[in-house]
Amino acid sequence: MLSNIKKLKEGDYMDIQLGSTERKYLLAVYLTLNEMGWTRLKKISNFLKVKMPSAKQFLEKLAELGLIYYEHRGGISLTVEGKKIAIAENARFNAVKVFFCEILQLTEEESNDAAWNIYFNLSASTASKFSDFARFLFEEGGKEVVEKFKDFLSQPRKIIAPCPLSGESISESKKE
Repeated sequence: MLSNIKKLKEGDYMDIQLGSTERKYLLAVYLTLNEMGWTRLKKISNFLKVKMPSAKQFLEKLAELGLIYYEHRGGISLTVEGKKIAIAENARFNAVKVFFCEILQLTEEESNDAAWNIYFNLSASTASKFSDFARFLFEEGGKEVVEKFKDFLSQPRKIIAPCPLSGESISESKKE
């Protein structure tokens, strides 16, 4: 898996698990790159809505892993390996975001918020499986499931859900 690397020396890598926060920061670097292929600490901290010292800590870790080029008060860019991982991470992240938007019928803003809040709270393997499932639903075999779910969402329901503790159903009238 691409997110399992640790830089030993120039061009030599060994497997380790890249944590969800590191994956998040690597994706943020990728998404905030300008046309010239670099970004700044302030831009990343604003993008992630975190304080600059927090962002700096994780960017330094990504630099130590050989995934980004980062100099104090300088521009930040992706290494070749960092770019490979960030592109794969972005593809998985976008599949999850599309799941929220197209399948669960959330607004674009709600989908984006849900993706950022949920995707990076999953382990790398769970996030990958979630992404694979979302992609499956858009392929030929999954389209029928998506259409059935959309129909389900549009139908009025009298019973919302069974209570997991008592087994009783909660009706619309009890909810109000």
